Amino acid sequence: MKELFKNFALFAIFSVVFSGLTGCGSQSANTAANNTPTNAPPANAATNRANATVYPPVASALADAELEALDGTKTKVSDRKGKVVLLNIWGIWCGPCIAEMPHLVELQEKYRDQGFEIIGLNIGADEMGTPEDLDEIKKFGEKKNLNYTLVRSPDEVTSQFYKITKQNVVPQSILINREGQLRGVFVGFGGRVMNSMKDTIDKAMNE
Repeated sequence: MKELFKNFALFAIFSVVFSGLTGCGSQSANTAANNTPTNAPPANAATNRANATVYPPVASALADAELEALDGTKTKVSDRKGKVVLLNIWGIWCGPCIAEMPHLVELQEKYRDQGFEIIGLNIGADEMGTPEDLDEIKKFGEKKNLNYTLVRSPDEVTSQFYKITKQNVVPQSILINREGQLRGVFVGFGGRVMNSMKDTIDKAMNE
């Protein structure tokens, strides 16, 4: 029964919905894998125990991967346990990524003081993953007034995203709760995807 419940939760996380979204990549941009069980219970000790069953932990290969910050230092997702973290992969060349950014800025501003952090992982200058220059990423972030963390994503980190979402497109995001568990998956950009993302983040912040 426990295994059946876990499988059901995983199915809910990776369920596919169809909407008029856009994305850049080699696979179809007309599907979005999105989020999680919608009836999150109130935050308490029992809830935390339940979440440990409902939501799978993020693979250590992703959580402990070293990400290169714009100042050249290294950082890890696992260093942020206790925060709700939205990992978003993007490229300067990706139009839908740019269209999504104002929404991410809004989310970061809304929840910043509640232990929420967006990390934008730049996957490279093109679909081949050629690394972007750190100075170029920094200039781009300043030009777009991005208020969230920007890093470079190594190929192995990008691969971990694709393993989770089963889609080779950008933008895409995964939401990690305060316990380091996968809380939601969002592929592509569009109204339905953004509404789902905002709703899931709101629930995660209150768990």
